[in-house]
Amino acid sequence: MSAQKSIKLSDYTEYPYLIPSIYLDFDIGDEYVVVQSSMIIKPKQKVSSKLILQGNQIKLLSISINGKELKLEEYSISDESLIIDTPPVSEFQLKIRSQIDPFSNTSLEGLYLSSGMLTTQCEAEGFRSICYHPDRPDILSRYTVRIEADRELYPVLLSNGNEKNSGNLKNNHRRHEIIWEDPFPKPCYLFALVAGKLNSVSDIYFTNTGRSIDIKIYVEPGDEKYTKHAVISLKKAMKWDEDNYGLEYDLDEYKIVAVRHFNMGAMENKGLNIFNSKLVLADSKTATDDELERIESVIAHEYFHNWTGNRITCRDWFQLSLKEGLTVFRDQSFTSDLHSAGLKRIEDVSFLRNFQFAEDKSPTSHAVKPKEYIDIDNFYTTTIYEKGAELIRMLELLLGKEKFFKGINLYIKTFDGSAATTEDFINSLIKGAYLEEINCPFDLTKFLNWYYKAGTPKVYISQSWDSKNSILNVSFEQKIDCDTTNKNIEMVIPILYSCYSRKKGSIPIAEDNLFVLDKNKMNLQIKTPPGEKEAPVLSLFRGFSSPVLWESDLSIDDYLYLFLNDNDYFSRWDSGQYLMREIIRTRLFNKANQLLEDRFISAIKQSINSLEINDPFFLATLLTIPGFAELESLLNKVDPINIYRESLKFQILIGNEILQQLRILAKNLFVKVGHEWPMGKGERKLLGIVWSYLTLAGDKNVQKTCVESISHYSMTISRTALSALKPLDNVNTEKASNLFYNLWKDNPVVLDSWFAYEASRPNKQGIDGIEKLLSHSKFDWKAPNSIRAVLGGFSKNIELFHSLDGEGYLFMAEKLIEVDKINPITASRMVKIFSKWKTYVEKNKEGMYKSILKLNQANISSNTREVVELILK
Repeated sequence: MSAQKSIKLSDYTEYPYLIPSIYLDFDIGDEYVVVQSSMIIKPKQKVSSKLILQGNQIKLLSISINGKELKLEEYSISDESLIIDTPPVSEFQLKIRSQIDPFSNTSLEGLYLSSGMLTTQCEAEGFRSICYHPDRPDILSRYTVRIEADRELYPVLLSNGNEKNSGNLKNNHRRHEIIWEDPFPKPCYLFALVAGKLNSVSDIYFTNTGRSIDIKIYVEPGDEKYTKHAVISLKKAMKWDEDNYGLEYDLDEYKIVAVRHFNMGAMENKGLNIFNSKLVLADSKTATDDELERIESVIAHEYFHNWTGNRITCRDWFQLSLKEGLTVFRDQSFTSDLHSAGLKRIEDVSFLRNFQFAEDKSPTSHAVKPKEYIDIDNFYTTTIYEKGAELIRMLELLLGKEKFFKGINLYIKTFDGSAATTEDFINSLIKGAYLEEINCPFDLTKFLNWYYKAGTPKVYISQSWDSKNSILNVSFEQKIDCDTTNKNIEMVIPILYSCYSRKKGSIPIAEDNLFVLDKNKMNLQIKTPPGEKEAPVLSLFRGFSSPVLWESDLSIDDYLYLFLNDNDYFSRWDSGQYLMREIIRTRLFNKANQLLEDRFISAIKQSINSLEINDPFFLATLLTIPGFAELESLLNKVDPINIYRESLKFQILIGNEILQQLRILAKNLFVKVGHEWPMGKGERKLLGIVWSYLTLAGDKNVQKTCVESISHYSMTISRTALSALKPLDNVNTEKASNLFYNLWKDNPVVLDSWFAYEASRPNKQGIDGIEKLLSHSKFDWKAPNSIRAVLGGFSKNIELFHSLDGEGYLFMAEKLIEVDKINPITASRMVKIFSKWKTYVEKNKEGMYKSILKLNQANISSNTREVVELILK
């Protein structure tokens, strides 16, 4: 086991110094970069404290205080830090001159080279690889940055803030310089620098107060044509934030840079966002509808961070969800307002259930606000982001929108320009909404358990019908299975509910009422109109009002009723998901319920008739089967290959049973799908689902149509066609794949989707096929997107990855060891594919365990070792 020391929330202490301003000077050479930092440092106390600065792979050249060079005995230096034992007790200037080598940096942290461009990634602890600094989020400073470089090699020099001055060097016209000034204090993780051969696309946004903001998106030459969607998305986000939160952008210009080699999706550096190219370079010809919506959402997410993350930042990294959970909530709300709130909610819930719920059940489970960590990079998880957003959503529901926004306004007014905690945020919400905590309508201490406790709560629901008094009695019990220390922990669980009369007409008796479950056991009485002879149908957790699992005594009849009649998008979809999970579950135990299958298929036929024209996107959503992770969660001992096969058989059954309806749908849809996003996206989504069912049902004409559609002017249609053919592994699949490759082999962003497709589709080449992809001339080992495409795609190739001989697991382990040497962050995140090893049937469990041991015995990074050791525990 590793002897790495964990960092604990309970050990947090304030840094003894303020650093109100920093001047950074970058001299970019051919082999290294000389960095000179000049920091104004103010002691918080009148007694001297050690000044501890973090540093990683930095060569110190000189150090001085107030212009006086320090002697060797006045400071100590190691591989990780620089310590001045007795600094002055009053304000002083610290100058440090150092040297770094970004040209051989493959970690994609700190300052590094990407396709001839120098760029930075400082969150969470990359700034210490650039210069000596405390490198903690609670140190906020105003930055002035000078960059000097060869004009030919680096014609564009960017940093945060507003440009103050630029020009050629007087003594060397081959070199030029630029000075950037950021007037707002920020933590060092938001620092950014980019230098390289870039072209820019410009636009202007006018704020509600009449200010003009210069928008510039920087891309490699030739990619300018793919930026229009990003520009439009940014302007939508700026307008939305002003209209909904009253938050106006505060700098004169807003810059985005697209980078191919980037660990994250994007980074919200103040005024200079750095994006993974995949989330900038896109239009309807190169990206699917889902990808375009994600780009719109991520552009908005990083912009929204300007206030929720940048102007107000985290006191420490244990508060990470303070900025990420809140900002995910904001970007989800933005997308809901622009498109369909009901469909967006389903999309978010499906993602949460398949990824965050699975994380909650795994050895890497952790609280939204963890108590300790070894490497903070391992905590950029769905729990921090998506579950964190769900907690904000619950607060909005519990407080009501008007009071919620009052609380948000108070939070921003109180903590602008400082570092805060999650408790600061929640207390501001309550104070802004109610002035005094005692007036809060729910138990604040119990609500905070959502932040402090790991795991997914489960709610058990049972009903009894009092026909004499027309009252439905509902009992609730909550448990959190992952909490082994206190099984009686109580959470605040808001439950939106309605109920429907069984009489013809589907009239809601009680609609969107809020019940707050904040004790282990509680009861609810629902009074129905006199004359109701049968118990009404209960619709629970409408809109997914709490991120919980629940188990109720609703009957199959109830679920079928809700699937056909519920007026809440989520509840109707969720009822169908329950029925499909139940059908597949019984099939997994060789106990297929023919009556249930027949009734469900009949309900699908009715849904097609009622939704085909009016709501094609929702119909497509209703026809989508549950995700693989959800199906795995149905079993105590998981046989992944059996789940995959039975799921496929069920899809084939549906396809055959509604074959004629599907063929009519396909014919009608194909003539009106179009390609301009977002128009027609519902029709395109539905066509993809219909094609998938028809190809599985053996429709040769549709298979041929799919091959012909690879060159369609809509990437959604092209990729939809590929996806529909993927399970077949026949001549059509091969032909379609080759066509797609030849069309997009010179576009690395699009080609990643081909790598993912090839790695995930079943074919006779087996592991050799994956190896060929990794050695392909177009594969880029330095690009995390490429690595995730092939190895992530391989993990979804169920029969190959989970092969009973264990070869798939061993191959993955070997490749992750290779990736770890290049990029520890990417490796540590991908190694979580092994986290559910204990849940598998014996043969798979044994093979996966051997592979985890192989990883554990290798010389791997601290990032990856932390995850591997958690998995083994």
